[in-house]
Amino acid sequence: MRPRVESQAEQAGPRATIRVVDPLALLASRLPPDAFTIESVDLAEGSRDWWTLAMLRETRGDGASLPAAVVRPATTEDVATVLAWASETRTPVVARGGGSGVCGGVRPSAGWIVLDLSRMDRILDLDVESQVVHVEAGMNGERLEAELQANRLTLGHYPQSIAISTVGGWIAASSAGQASAGHGAIEDHLLGLTAVLAGGRIVRLRPVPRSASGPDLRRLLVGSEGTLAVVTDAWLGCSAPPPGYAWDAFGFPSFHAVMDGLRDVVRAHTGATFIRGYDQTDSALNFGSMGHAGGCAAIVGFASDLPGLEARRTAAAEAARSSGGTPLGEGYGHHWEQHRNDAVELYRRVMGPERLFGPGVAVDTMEVAGLWSGLRELEEGVRSALAAHTEAVGCHLSHVYPAGSSLYFTFLLRGTDDRTVEATYLAAWEDAVRACLEAGGTMTHHHGVGRLKAPFLEEELGREGFGMLRAIKDALDPAGVLNPGALLP
Repeated sequence: MRPRVESQAEQAGPRATIRVVDPLALLASRLPPDAFTIESVDLAEGSRDWWTLAMLRETRGDGASLPAAVVRPATTEDVATVLAWASETRTPVVARGGGSGVCGGVRPSAGWIVLDLSRMDRILDLDVESQVVHVEAGMNGERLEAELQANRLTLGHYPQSIAISTVGGWIAASSAGQASAGHGAIEDHLLGLTAVLAGGRIVRLRPVPRSASGPDLRRLLVGSEGTLAVVTDAWLGCSAPPPGYAWDAFGFPSFHAVMDGLRDVVRAHTGATFIRGYDQTDSALNFGSMGHAGGCAAIVGFASDLPGLEARRTAAAEAARSSGGTPLGEGYGHHWEQHRNDAVELYRRVMGPERLFGPGVAVDTMEVAGLWSGLRELEEGVRSALAAHTEAVGCHLSHVYPAGSSLYFTFLLRGTDDRTVEATYLAAWEDAVRACLEAGGTMTHHHGVGRLKAPFLEEELGREGFGMLRAIKDALDPAGVLNPGALLP
């Protein structure tokens, strides 16, 4: 369905000057016929993401604010057309990929336009010699990986949401995949990109392995959540996939011992692709079905064709042993590999219409990060803040670095019904974020900020840092039409 273009000519005869009076009709007239929709089902779908609070509100029947229209561009030029119109009419636009965000980054208000990039899902070029793929932003992660594997390549970027997320979403949210120990995060893959600025200007940043030509504009857009520009395609560095993975697992007497052990594993330069460590609660959740006897566990995975593999596995085992780690066998790693994304479906069943755990229950995750010297304090502070409001809290180390680690908390809250639990949810988040910042951590490692964490961003960046980001936003988007309220409150 397209809005009707009204004009003076229709009111005063054929010689009248045509004057479009309906902004939506003006936008529709500039786009291909199949790119524009105001059908109610499309508007509803375009307003959804996987934020716990949004899903809770939708499940209990609260009416979501619907956008004025959804545009599905097929080209960068289509995106430029939309953003030029948006600046002319001062109409907010929010870009949407797979809608898998969990922080409210895609939550349009009434009158907004949703820019649904799902049609921009092509591989534009595959440079096998350079191991670089040029891909549009709407490409689904799982499909991209399948097509790369067919050409004996892998991106090595495996977020838990890979089946429901897109390349553009990864860049927008500063994504980190489960194999970050071996492959890095999305910014380590990003070699070049095309983006459209507010007003419709197109920026093309050529793919190069590294550049010293001023500040890195590619990374400026990583984590910008569609507030500075809309990324339409990207060049990503790939690698040859291994034949498989060799796994080791270790039991530890405490979660702090897990931290110490994995710190030493990553510093031993073992070349591991996967490094993950779980507290007692998360160990039971991940490995209970295979007979885990209790306590904390960690897994380390290596490419099976890695040179010097046995020596590397020995070095990892020695590093784990120095902190009280004991071998658990290869089965833990194989089990995790087969079930590593099961939580996505479980989350949908709990927070969606099925309400698996019944009304009044909400589950969510919080991923923070900090330096090793303060990681224990960070973990204890955030855990304590969450525990004051929740029924259960689990934690694991999902991304480990020589300088520090992420801490990925999963928590369950319960209220008397689906309305009372919302206040508990918001209180838990506020206390946990403040505990994180007080301990010197960052309140998000790879999920982004969205609208959930935007009120705390100035506290993390500091007044001057926040002012710097605001100045960049004002310079690139003076009309303030790009995803207002996300990232910057």
